[in-house]
Amino acid sequence: MLFGGDGARDGRPGDETEQPARATRRQLGAWALGLGLAGPAAARAQLFPLAPTSPVIDPLVLQALATDPRAKRFYSLRGWTLAWTEDQAKAFSAALEGAIRHGLDGAAFQPAPSRDLASRDVALTLAAITYADGLARGLVDPAAASQGLFTLERQGTDVIAGLSQALDRRELRAWLDRLPPRDAEYQALSAAYVALRALITRAGVAAIPTGAAILPGVADYRVPMIAQRLYDLGYLTGPPLASQILSAPIVEALKRVQAENGMQATGKVGNDTIGVLNAGPTDHARQLVLNLERRRWLRREAPGTRIDVNTAGAFFTYYRDGVADWSGRTVVGSANRQTPSLQSSFSQLVVNPPWNVPASIARAEILPRGAAYLRRENMYITNGRVVQRPGPKAALGQVKFDMQNPYAIYLHDTPSKSLFARAARHRSHGCVRVENAVDFARHLAGLYGVSDRFEAVLATGDTGIVQLGADIPVRLLYHSAFVNEAGVVVYRSDPYGLDIKLAKAMGLDLPRPTLNPEEAKPDPQSAPLGP
Repeated sequence: MLFGGDGARDGRPGDETEQPARATRRQLGAWALGLGLAGPAAARAQLFPLAPTSPVIDPLVLQALATDPRAKRFYSLRGWTLAWTEDQAKAFSAALEGAIRHGLDGAAFQPAPSRDLASRDVALTLAAITYADGLARGLVDPAAASQGLFTLERQGTDVIAGLSQALDRRELRAWLDRLPPRDAEYQALSAAYVALRALITRAGVAAIPTGAAILPGVADYRVPMIAQRLYDLGYLTGPPLASQILSAPIVEALKRVQAENGMQATGKVGNDTIGVLNAGPTDHARQLVLNLERRRWLRREAPGTRIDVNTAGAFFTYYRDGVADWSGRTVVGSANRQTPSLQSSFSQLVVNPPWNVPASIARAEILPRGAAYLRRENMYITNGRVVQRPGPKAALGQVKFDMQNPYAIYLHDTPSKSLFARAARHRSHGCVRVENAVDFARHLAGLYGVSDRFEAVLATGDTGIVQLGADIPVRLLYHSAFVNEAGVVVYRSDPYGLDIKLAKAMGLDLPRPTLNPEEAKPDPQSAPLGP
């Protein structure tokens, strides 16, 4: 169960108080995909009437009912007295009506009816703590719904103490409203989700048939259906075109769809493009639910100066004092060598770096090729380890952004520049290859006043360290839906299958796998060498 246990409601005392928020996985999925559930108003009608003010209850009664550790801490903070009045219960129900803005089902957090005031008080407390924690830190443990490694800074809100204070101050709804992220991107994703929910309620959205590719300027009976879908999704303006010709406006709209979904923007309609169009609002709504959850995991105040790498979209942005200062494409880990979700930092540039090849890569991809291959690649073995010398073929290129973490994950240059032109760029062994890395390093060196040192070391061709004199945080984020530079919400495929994993943890209907077969198992004999 996502929100608690699955004990039967057979009327036995205590059943309703131990696990008050009883949304099933199917219910949450139905809400997220717009299939309709009883809303908070219906649940509110079942509430056990509370007194206008909290009466005095024997503390031993509350201690017997508050078996959940969260409830124990909450009531111990309050000296084992009741917390809820009728007005506060109504305020909680009213606040749940806004859960849709976060991709959540407010009705799922309503407690079941109880027979007495003390049981009802505990049930309301646990329901409010569950909902508040979902808003503040997310409903799902990110480590359990990621690659198994998650070191990004989490939000540290104490919702138990916060709830107690909010009830005392009669500001429950305002307090709940302050818990979720309030940045512009979260708000944009939220608005997009609410809009898609409204669109999903429209019946009769038929799938576009697959078939032979449709080329620009060519007639096909499916073109009006494609135009209608593009119009519904906001890629075409004005009335949908009735012509069967794949005309220039439709081609341009298709190119936008393809580019935003990590495909080659050709304007040609193949079955992959039709698959994206058929996914439409339902799959996009699910994707937004997942990505709203991912953002609730994160600490609200990100470092003003930082590098964010989106490993789902394979791009990075350097922020300086909160403003985007530099951006570019990246090549990140392949499906079977995923770049993890971690936070680290670097304070130095390694110029003309050697590559100390990880033992696993050396065993599987280098040593079996023999001594002649090592000589060609400017490699040697020392102390049982394969090392590649710096130079034109060096896998790390001319600069390494020396992130400090125990996982040997870092940003670096690459000699394989052609990979940045690809739409699908999940090709590395887990590290992040950075487009125009030398220019970016040169930009950082200028900002931190070490340009002369950087240029001098670069010119020698020998390995050298350039200290920046400050730590630059790096966050590796898996965001399959995000706001692009034009302020538009865009969607990417799920190259690591993490949308599927998170959807399962949240109880949503599972999205279709979108792993690119070309990226799933890169051939070590042909794939560019590198970490």
